[in-house]
Amino acid sequence: TKDWALTGMRGRKKNIINTLYLQPEKLEEHNLELQKKYQKIIENEARYELYNCEEANLIVVAYGTVARIAKTAIKELKKEELKVGMIRPITLWPFPVEPFEKTISTAKSYLTIEMNTGQMVEDVRLAVSGRKQVEFYGRNGGVVPAPAEISKKIKEIVSRWN
Repeated sequence: TKDWALTGMRGRKKNIINTLYLQPEKLEEHNLELQKKYQKIIENEARYELYNCEEANLIVVAYGTVARIAKTAIKELKKEELKVGMIRPITLWPFPVEPFEKTISTAKSYLTIEMNTGQMVEDVRLAVSGRKQVEFYGRNGGVVPAPAEISKKIKEIVSRWN
């Protein structure tokens, strides 16, 4: 038995969990200091790569393995004169917002591609702030999308613009 555990049992002494700062003013001061620290981390630690985004109308957002696959698809689509670029977040926290500001003026839409059920897509939507459409394409369970599959999804989105 652990005397510190909250077990829900009756008949034992109360276990009270408190912050290190019992006075609300001290806790508030501590939280404000943490917010300054977090803001500094956001400003100095967010990392990303921009690929082929100079005139891109569709921006793919992908990280990790799927980013390498998406880059292959984008290279192939460039031969077809489609203007597709990619934002590759290197850090997911802090999430890099800067590349979205750099691409928002030329982008018509963003496509988040993930090998999961969309854990990053909400971060992308927050970064875009409703200014552009954000779509999601995901595979999970260990299924790795092929470049042709990604190209097909990109072409589907672009075809809706005409």
